[in-house]
This record gives sequence, structure tokens and C-alpha cells, in this order.
Amino acid sequence: MPSPKRTHPNIPDHDVLRKIGGGAYGEVWMARGVTGAMRAVKVVWREDFDDERTFEREFEGILKFEPISRDHPGLVNILHVGRSPDGVSFYYYVMELGDDVETGQDINPVEYEAKTLRADGKAGVRLDTNLCIDVGLRLAEALEHLHERNLAHRDVKPSNVIFVNGKAKLADIGLVAARGQRTFVGTEGFVPPEGPGSAQADVYSLGKVLYEIATGKDRLDFPELPDEIPTGLERKRWLELNKIICDICEPRISKRKISTARDLASALHRLQRGKTRRSRNISIWATTCVLFGFASWASWQAMKDSELLPWNHVPEDAPRATIVKGLLRVVTTPEGAEVFTEDGTLIGITPTEGISAPVGSEVSYVVKKTGYRPLKISATVTKEAIEEPMIVFGTLQNFSPPKIGEKWDDHLGITYLPDGDEHVSSRYVNKKIWRDFLNSSKRSDHSVEYINISENGKPSEIVLAQWPDIIAFTDWARGGGIRNGFLTQDNEVYAKVDQSFDNAQLSKRARRENLKPFRLAVREYRYGAVQLVSEPPGAEVYVNGLAVGSTKYDGSTLLIPKVKPGPVELVIVLEGFKPLTINAKIKPGENLPIEAALVKNEGVVFGQPWKNGMEMKFEPIGSDLMASVFETRVKDYETFIRDAKYQWPRRPDFQQGPNHPIIYVSREDAQAFCDWLTEREREEERIALSHRYRLPTDVEWSRMAGLEFEVGDGPGQRDANKPGIYPWGSGWPPPETFANYADTSAAEFPGTTSDRIISGYTDGFPRTAPVGSFPANGQGLYDLSGNVQEWVSDDISATTTGSLGVVRGAGWNTYLRENLLVGWRNPVPSAFHGSYYGFRVVLSKTEAHDEAKTDN
Repeated sequence: MPSPKRTHPNIPDHDVLRKIGGGAYGEVWMARGVTGAMRAVKVVWREDFDDERTFEREFEGILKFEPISRDHPGLVNILHVGRSPDGVSFYYYVMELGDDVETGQDINPVEYEAKTLRADGKAGVRLDTNLCIDVGLRLAEALEHLHERNLAHRDVKPSNVIFVNGKAKLADIGLVAARGQRTFVGTEGFVPPEGPGSAQADVYSLGKVLYEIATGKDRLDFPELPDEIPTGLERKRWLELNKIICDICEPRISKRKISTARDLASALHRLQRGKTRRSRNISIWATTCVLFGFASWASWQAMKDSELLPWNHVPEDAPRATIVKGLLRVVTTPEGAEVFTEDGTLIGITPTEGISAPVGSEVSYVVKKTGYRPLKISATVTKEAIEEPMIVFGTLQNFSPPKIGEKWDDHLGITYLPDGDEHVSSRYVNKKIWRDFLNSSKRSDHSVEYINISENGKPSEIVLAQWPDIIAFTDWARGGGIRNGFLTQDNEVYAKVDQSFDNAQLSKRARRENLKPFRLAVREYRYGAVQLVSEPPGAEVYVNGLAVGSTKYDGSTLLIPKVKPGPVELVIVLEGFKPLTINAKIKPGENLPIEAALVKNEGVVFGQPWKNGMEMKFEPIGSDLMASVFETRVKDYETFIRDAKYQWPRRPDFQQGPNHPIIYVSREDAQAFCDWLTEREREEERIALSHRYRLPTDVEWSRMAGLEFEVGDGPGQRDANKPGIYPWGSGWPPPETFANYADTSAAEFPGTTSDRIISGYTDGFPRTAPVGSFPANGQGLYDLSGNVQEWVSDDISATTTGSLGVVRGAGWNTYLRENLLVGWRNPVPSAFHGSYYGFRVVLSKTEAHDEAKTDN
């Protein structure tokens, strides 16, 4: 059983919010630093390594990489490296957080999913050629930066390329080590034939990344070309890029013309500038990759700008230091903004005069103007900038929140005067502004009145209102102020109602309903805080639905800062205990201490054997998954049929007892059972809202059966590459009474002939057997092989027409040798019902992972 610390690491000066990724070489957590900035924290555990020496070597690698990471824009910045509080359990490093796949830099901690090259380059979809070249160039230059310092990355692949502010960067730096370390790491298909660990191996891996994003095909398909290639002007650049890919991914080292990151960066740089690379002595391999199927026209398109032709020729011995520069101008709306380099050097006022920069280089500037948000603008200098200055344009967004002691105007045109630490409008809210509010919110003005008065010597028609309308107005004013850059999330807008106001024009209704004028006031929230301790510790804490961390295992206080004054709901969740909801009211500036005593229930505790409310037994598979010990039984399914009023599947033509596995269920039937069981167990508070029952994925089923590593990206590919391993080993036939297969007793049953059994094998059951009739496997699971074939959640292939699902494991009808292999997959229509198809359920903390996220 994993220690409690494994579920939620303690990182100094950071509130660890939730796990956002992980794999064989550590876990990635989202955390909030003391400044409020969101960070990613990678935690690498000592127990995941076979020996101390390897663990320490990886730690030394990240220590060497930390200062280097901040010197190149193509590398994820490492901000801090440290060890666990005990100095032994794990080391960690804090790094910048990548963009969200949907919202970019607008990070929602609950819904965040990192934008990686894997997320952008989905199977079967190729990326724009110019984007591929740009990404390849950035990553090649990043690798060059590493290699020059005698370091290698060792696991370059699409899912390890993240986007930060829209730019690709190499991530998962935990594998970085001194070049030449030959510990086998990396991902199958990206590792070159000569093995990982060298600079040249990193270049080969990057070539396979480029192959995937440029063709939309899997790296294992190399060197196959896609069915459709770009047309028009993009075609020539794509063909040239494909030449480069075929060169660096050539299996024979001696045949590779490009073998260093510098050479690759140079080739991509020339291609980005519109130059083709020299192509003398192109290998047969590269020729096959590039020219197959395109005949003479494609050859001309590929060669007409080649340096081999005299009018395009660039001598091979031309000085590398020769740099062609272009001019650019930074232009903004509005103009008059100061332009700085990223290191803070002022270079001009917009619109600037011509700024010199190398053609092909990426330039970035920070533009600042009083009353506007700082703006970072970037561009790649094109060759056209040689003849005409290139325009780099940006639109500045207003940002003018109030400053203490200074007069201020808001987005509505209301003028405010400073009053201590707040600002108060100089006049009452008038009819015009109130009407804008009504039009925007589609409200009527039946509940208010307007009167004419004199304010500061000027006539004004003001509004008289009651509290419900006034509160709605202040919320509207605050929202508009934030959207338009006049307020921040830390600003509070409230009303100062003039209760002493009296005027001869006041109507009887206004006096009766106490309608009053009001001014607006703006100040910064005086946030409160919560100091939380739970018994037992280690509970996950949610404030108003947002995860904020876990209570401390050492008994110290979990500090939840910046809690907005007013009602607050805290939900405290710990596996094996009833969820606790605490409603409190936080006063401005208050530091509220709360002690939460949790009540134990019969709920699941991941990592420990468990029995649910249906008496279904579960064993842990890792820290985030629980697998049913048995296949789903007849009695389990009968309860589902009765409670959910679900249609009973076809009755078998042989006898089954309550402990036999349910049969004649389709994949949809099995999923319906899982959904029903999830709701039932949540209502009984045995599982949390973040837990759910479901069918295992194909990868998870393999893990349950003992296959930790398989070749291929989907069930179909993995079946084609399955190892020759049976559940009992490599020999044939199976040991006597090993599992319920098509044995000699099955031949005595009507419908089974003697040629469809395992000759000489006897298990004693002609059809299904009660679950658990045969020994469990090494993980405590029964009948993973034999009895019934089990549905998993995957389809056999993403490209297969129709819905062909997958069942795993042999059944009572299985007799063929290949079908008894652990890695065998049986493609079956997902709606099909058969007497040898059943299922088992798993309980997970999250949804089933996408195949793209389960790279080994």
C-alpha cells in the first residue's frame, strides 16, 4: 500500500492543488505559489527506481539543467529544485505551467489540461507545414543548447512538447542526463536503432516527432507517405521538409546526412527562409520517401529552387556567421507606447523607426503605456523585411484601476474622488447610466423613480431605488469594469445609499417604499483566510467548489488565503470517510480557524482491498484504479435489472447459478450497469463524486493481466504485436485445471465438437463456472483468462468502419493457441450479445484516459 505522502506531496511555499499528469518517471502536479502564480511541479519518487545510484543520477541531471533551462526559449523554465522534507522520499522541481488546451493562459485549476504537441497533432491529422517547420526549428535549437552543455533529453516525443504563451517548448526534463548515459529510457518508436542517451538519438526522436505532425501518421508507419499531401505553394515546402525527416530518421547511422541538432536547425532555418537544402548523394531511402508517386512534375517542384542549380547555388564553404538582416517597425493602437526588449532595454516609442534583426529570427518585445496593460508581441522576421520594413502590430488594452489618493474615472464615465483607502463617486447614479444597466440586463424600471435635482450647481436627473435593484446594479458595474480594464478581480464595488436624502419632489410611493439615491464606492477586497486542520489529515479541500489543496499530514494548519468576505462553503473529502460540508461566513480581514472531524464510513480507500455495497470485492491496481476481483455475477446483474428496470439479456440455454458470470451482455449493457452502480454507490456515500465505475480500458486490462509494456497505439496494433506469452507461461498445453477453457467436458455438451476443444485438457466445467473456481493471478484477480471473454471500453481501431469493440481474455469456448495468449484481442460489434461475453468493472478516480495520454 502506498504511503499517504504519495497521494499529495508537500512542496514548500506552494499549495499543491491536483495531479495533472504522470508516467513511469514521476507525477506532475498543479500548484499555486506564494505569489498566487500557477506552477507545474514534477515529483520523482525514490521507490520508482531500482537502486539509489540511478535515482541520484537523475537528480544530478536536473540540478545541472536548472540554470540552463532559463537560457533558451525552447526549454521549459525550471524555477526551483528541491527534495522532500525527509530528504529521501522524492525530489521535485517547480516549472512554468503550460497553456490550457482550450483557454491558453486563462487557467482554470479544476478543468486545466495541458496543451501539448500530442493534443494538437491528433492521429490522422497533419499540421500546417509552416507550423511544423517553426516547431521543429525551436526544438532543434533547444536540443543544440542542451547538447552544447553535454546534456541529452532522452525522451523527445509529442506529449513532451508543451505550449507556453503559444510557443512550443521541450518539457518532461526529468529524463535529461549527461550525454552517453545508456540507461534505457524513452518511448518505443521514437528511440533510434542504436539506442537512447546520445545527442544523435535526440535528433532522431525529433525527426519522428516531425514525421507525425507533418504527415498525421504514427511514427511506427515511417517512411509511409500520407494519402494526401499539401497542394499549391505549400507542396514544395512539405516535400523539402519530408527530405529532412527521411534523412534524420534513416535507420543506418552512416547514411544520415543530418546527425546533429545544429545541422537540423540550420536545415530548417534555410527551409523557413525559402531555401532548399543541398541534395547530392541523396540515399535510396530518402529518394523513396520523397519521390514515390509524384513523377516528374513533383520532382521539378522539389528541385526548381535547389542550390544545385546555378542561380540558387550557395557555396558549401560560405561562412556560417554571414547573417542577413531585415528591418521592422513596432506599431500599436494607440500609439506613443514604449517598446522594450525582453531584458528591459528601451528601444523606441511606437510607431518605431526601423529596427534591425536577422532574417528568420524570432523577436519579442514588451510594449508599455500608462493606462494600458503591458503587451508582449512576437514575430519571425521574414525575408521580405530586407526590402521593406516588416510591421509588428499590437492593440493595447485599457488597464486603469483606481489608485489610492488619486481622482479616477470608470468605464461608465463616473468620476470618483479618493476617500481614505476607497473611491466614492462625486455624484449620485443618474438616469442615463441606470437606463444603460436596464437595457443590458433586460430589466424594467417599474421598481424605481427618477427626480431632477441640482448637484454641485448642475442639474441632474437621478435614480431612486431599493436594495435588491441597487445590488444588481453594483454587480453589473463591477463586471463591466473588469471586462474593460478599469477594475481587477480584487476590487469590490458597493453602494453608499443616502438614507438622509429628502426632497420636496419625492412621491408618496418613494416615501412609502423608501426609495433612495446612492453613490458608488470602490475599494480593494479585504480578504479573509481560513486555517484548516482535519482529523484524520490528508483530506482534499474544496472552497466554493474549487480545489485548494489537502490538510497537512504533520498536523500543521492548511492556510487558505484570499477568501472573499461573505458566505463560504468548504467541502472536505477523504477516502474511507463521509464527505464533510462546512458553511461559514468570513469577515473582512478575518483569519478563521476551523477543525474538521471526519466520520469513517465503508467507502473506498484507493490502494487497499475493498468490498462495496454489492459485496463485490476489489483489489488496487496502482494508486488510482481498483479492479473487481471477479467477473460481474448473475446476482449482481439481477439487482441492476430490478432496480434500474433494465431489460434482461437473453436467457442462456444452460444452467447458471447466482455466482456464475453474467453472459449475453453487449458493451452498452455493461456500461449501463457501471453507470447505475456509480449512482447507487455515490448515494450511499461509498464513493466520491470524483469516482466512477466503468469498464477497463484496453491498456488497463493488460496491466491487470500482467502485461506492463506493449507495442502499438491502439488495441489493433497491440494485438498485431502481442508477445507469445500465455497466462501460465510460454509452454503448451495449459496446466491441468488452470482455468475454464474448451476442455474435454465441453465436447460432451450439445453443440461442441471434438475438434473445437483443447485435446486432453480437463477443467470440469463444460460451460461457465462460478467465479473464483480457479486460482487468482498475481494481482489477486480471478478468471482474467477463461470463463467469459470480457468487454473493455476501447474500439479495436479508430479507422474501422462501424463500432467494433474489443473483448479480452479467453472464455469457456476458447481452444485455439493464439486465442489463449494474454495479448489476444477479439474484435466484436459493441452491440452484440453472446454466451461467452461478459465483463468486470473497475473503479477509478478519473475518467478513462485517452489513448493519446497513455504513452509508455
